[in-house]
Amino acid sequence: MLMNILQQDIEFNKFLLDFIALLNFECKNGAVVLVEGKKDTQALSSLGFVGKTIEYCNNNTMSKIERKTRSYNKLIVLFDYDAEGRRLTSKILLTLDRTSIIELKYRRNLSFASNGGIKRIEELSKLSPYVILTENFI
Repeated sequence: MLMNILQQDIEFNKFLLDFIALLNFECKNGAVVLVEGKKDTQALSSLGFVGKTIEYCNNNTMSKIERKTRSYNKLIVLFDYDAEGRRLTSKILLTLDRTSIIELKYRRNLSFASNGGIKRIEELSKLSPYVILTENFI
């Protein structure tokens, strides 16, 4: 039983390494990641994310978000997997101009890979030491 839990953690850590690598790749190719706040940006950075984020709750209105995201070809929405995150995601989908692609799969994939255990993006920061250890052993 214990080995199974450890194996699942290693698998999830591998997923996170790939997840961050994909986000970095997307950002190098013209995407930006939209998160709810500063702690979300810090959590992603603690896992090795080096791309650009825009923080929704950092005194941004929808029109400011629209202006800030206009120059990117893809908007990766990484809001929390809770009622507020769903509300904000719907607001983004309904409000933003459709000139850029709005990508939701990363948010869904993270929730699925964690079996619903990761609800808030900022929770990823507590996994950072384990992900780095996993990276050193694979």
